[in-house]
Amino acid sequence: MDCYDKLSILADAAKYDVACTSSGSRRAPRRGAVGCTSPAGCCHSFSADGRCITLLKVLLSNACSYDCAYCVNRRSAHCARATFEPRELAALTLDFYKRNYIEGLFLSSAVLKDADNTAERMIACLRILRGKLHFRGYVHTKVIPGTSSELIDVIGHLSDRL
Repeated sequence: MDCYDKLSILADAAKYDVACTSSGSRRAPRRGAVGCTSPAGCCHSFSADGRCITLLKVLLSNACSYDCAYCVNRRSAHCARATFEPRELAALTLDFYKRNYIEGLFLSSAVLKDADNTAERMIACLRILRGKLHFRGYVHTKVIPGTSSELIDVIGHLSDRL
């Protein structure tokens, strides 16, 4: 499965995470029209100074270990599963940022094994993005319930918002 196949699955799965102002558009591209929207993957949030910014809203994975009845990503759900490698998602985020599609990243995930394992994978992605790729854009990270306070501290230092 290539990176864009994963993006399609994981951006669509992220639309149920209600943490941004909007999640996609239903407008389809039209011949002769100007502009294009994607059905999933981008959301809008507001910066501290009140500006509206576009974020790539995506899950690191939708392959959840838990089977919560209310969740679309639960273990027993019959849906396509995907998981980004941390370097894959970091590179994709930077690519979209350089193309001026986004101004930042909204990162969440299903639970991979347990909360701390998931947090460690999210941290790996953010360390690549911030450290190796020198990304200075906005990052909003959704902390997985049950994550240890030490890992939350690390995520907090790598993110603009939790």
